[in-house]
Amino acid sequence: MNITSTVHNHCELCDGSGTLDELIRAAAEAGFTDIGISCHGVTPFELEYSLKDEKGYISAVRQAAKKFEGVINVALGVEQDFYAPVSGRSAFDYRIGSVHYIYDEDRGIYHSVDDTPEKLRRCVDDMFGGDALAMVRRYYELAVENVQKYRPDIVGHFDLVTKFNGHGEFFDESSPEYRSIALEALERICSPSTVFEVNTGAMSRGWRAAPYPAGFILRRMRELKVPVTVSTDCHSPDKLTYGIPQALEALRQAGYSEIYVWRNGRFTEEKI
Repeated sequence: MNITSTVHNHCELCDGSGTLDELIRAAAEAGFTDIGISCHGVTPFELEYSLKDEKGYISAVRQAAKKFEGVINVALGVEQDFYAPVSGRSAFDYRIGSVHYIYDEDRGIYHSVDDTPEKLRRCVDDMFGGDALAMVRRYYELAVENVQKYRPDIVGHFDLVTKFNGHGEFFDESSPEYRSIALEALERICSPSTVFEVNTGAMSRGWRAAPYPAGFILRRMRELKVPVTVSTDCHSPDKLTYGIPQALEALRQAGYSEIYVWRNGRFTEEKI
């Protein structure tokens, strides 16, 4: 199939490169009918990577939608972190709920699981005494709490905690211990009304050879009838469609025959 939209995309208004207009034009040139903009919501402790002004962002995307009317449909989304929810749900067409940090209450530090391997190692060593599975367990606890508390429309990169673990640097992803933690979390939050994304962002950055979530998670998601959409977590216009064929193949291998695609302001189910 030809994907005609994606909803997880960033531009220079947060930690992406390329202007909002450049990202939208890239989507139109790729043959998309729709494009969702989902910059990181204002994150006070990490403003270098997030929006600085939520109202200004909302205005900018809505103005862009009018500017490109008749060329491509532009949706206003936001990727909100567990520790930085948006001020109002109704302003957005959809919200992606993600966990990027683990907060160390003793030290008052937000440890990133998404920035660099060095920062993740510091989290494991300083907060969990070198026990990577304890860090993993805390990450998935937050992933569960994030969905239960904020009810996002889309669950972002569910197993992001594996981003820097491509060669088992931190833990064994094939181990029963790790898989039990991940699957237990999945089963606590999956529902027919919450869409999970299949995300190729770590692939485009050279960290992973396959999309999130991993195959064993995708297979269980299929058994549980979890709805899915394909996202590239684009941070640069030239990566807008990166890894989409691989994501679709991973879904086929997991037994999926349909995915959700954003069209005209809502998700529609389409055959792969």
